[in-house]
Amino acid sequence: MYSLPQSIRAKGDAGDPLPSAFKALDKAGIRFIRGQLALVCAAGGTGKSAFILNNLLKASAPIPALYFSCDSDAFVQLSRSIAVLGEISMDEAMDAVRDDRIEKYIPLLSKHPVRFNYAASPSQKDIERSLNAYYELYYTYPHQIILDNITNISGGSGVDGDNPFAGLEGLMDWASDMSRQTQANVVGLHHVTGPNNDGNAPISMSGVKGQITRVPALVVTLFKPDANTMGASAVKNRSGRADPSGQTYVELGWDGDHMSITDQVFSTTSY
Repeated sequence: MYSLPQSIRAKGDAGDPLPSAFKALDKAGIRFIRGQLALVCAAGGTGKSAFILNNLLKASAPIPALYFSCDSDAFVQLSRSIAVLGEISMDEAMDAVRDDRIEKYIPLLSKHPVRFNYAASPSQKDIERSLNAYYELYYTYPHQIILDNITNISGGSGVDGDNPFAGLEGLMDWASDMSRQTQANVVGLHHVTGPNNDGNAPISMSGVKGQITRVPALVVTLFKPDANTMGASAVKNRSGRADPSGQTYVELGWDGDHMSITDQVFSTTSY
């Protein structure tokens, strides 16, 4: 038990925002905070993984991270990273990886303290073992833990009675506890409901598949209003402004050929 003054010791690093890659998100109060669980949701192919990877690779300071890349294999993640950091097209990056011509990109890649686990369907125990191994190696936990996608986690989409998403609700509780125990920001990537699968319009909190928004402190939905823009809506945000309708959003630049996301001028619907 802790008194209020003693709670400063219990807090540790919790509450500290991670370095951001995008000033527009900072301006809108959309921050990934240590000790909290976040959820990033979008239609398939919208760029959830690219959004998180760009934020890692372009952050204002390196973010020690453990990335559970269930949805994308090592070839895809390495190609994307080379495209982003080397400022080349995805086609060029994929050719370089296929032909084992990545020597000149090694110094760029080595600057980023992110570690990947490429198991396609890890269990919660597998994830905990990887976290323990990370701690044994570095004597600390990562500052960010990425679960991409949460439905790929074994047991995370189990059926329980009349609620087909009961497994995901339990997974959110487990992930939230993991964020408190490790004082890391845990971010899960997730899908949206059928009517939002075109991905070209703002997505409200009710558009999150399975309605699993009770536990996360931050829920961000992504969409692409046009070929060159990505919109990010904070539909839930315990540490800042939120609009559950999704109609208030930040505009970021999107370059699909280079898998690159960038700041635009602070042109938003409401922020």
